[in-house]
Amino acid sequence: MLTNAIKLIAIVAFALLLSPATFAQQNQPQNRQTESQFVDFSGFKGQIFDIKNRDPQELVRILHPLGSGFKGAMMQPNGEYRTITVRDFPENLATIAEAIKRLDVPLAPKPPRPTFPDIEVIAHILIASNNESAGNPSPPGLADVIKQLQMTLNYKNYQLLTSVVQRTKFENGSISANGTADMPDKSFSGKYMLQSAINPPPEKPTDLSQISFVNLLFDMEGFREDANRTYGVGNTKINTKLSVRDGEKVVVGTASLRDKAVILVLTTKILK
Repeated sequence: MLTNAIKLIAIVAFALLLSPATFAQQNQPQNRQTESQFVDFSGFKGQIFDIKNRDPQELVRILHPLGSGFKGAMMQPNGEYRTITVRDFPENLATIAEAIKRLDVPLAPKPPRPTFPDIEVIAHILIASNNESAGNPSPPGLADVIKQLQMTLNYKNYQLLTSVVQRTKFENGSISANGTADMPDKSFSGKYMLQSAINPPPEKPTDLSQISFVNLLFDMEGFREDANRTYGVGNTKINTKLSVRDGEKVVVGTASLRDKAVILVLTTKILK
């Protein structure tokens, strides 16, 4: 009995020692959760702004700094309905409304693009030789060119094989032609190809004075008929870039084909 009494006294004493700490823990106030740094958004108002002239998405990028930035504030563009929905403090709504009034204005009209005239490109393909064979009559406008060629090259006769006339645009313009041409007596036939891009025009139509050709390429394969047979007489190629003034006649180049020479003459005309 004495032993049980001693054990009971020991347990009670131990409980009394723990009780103050236990009660202290129970009575200690719990740590409060960290208060949000954002204010309650019960004071927010909402407004939908109609956008008439500008892109709502682009406007939101500009207007975003004008919002309060507090929790619950929002600024949402809608491209389909052309609106911006804002939820924020009234003073921020007023500032955003004033900014939209200043920013949502029609774009300044772009100046009209200048209208450039079309251009006409005329390519004459001449055959020079020392033969007296009959040829196609040369255009009267090439008389001065042929006279100059006779003083420069060692050929007696200059005959027109064919002429190519093309009309194109100054903007994104180009020329492209191919075909086969024959001398009247079948002494020469040529399968030709002519192509070139045209440099962009100047800023103002009034500044037009010449046409610039980029990588102009002329290629010809020559033939000769004899006793109902066709013989090849070689190929010739002219590849260059050049500028031709309005109405000017330019000898682009010459190339030999056995006993003959192929001459390319280019003329341009700006169509007013």
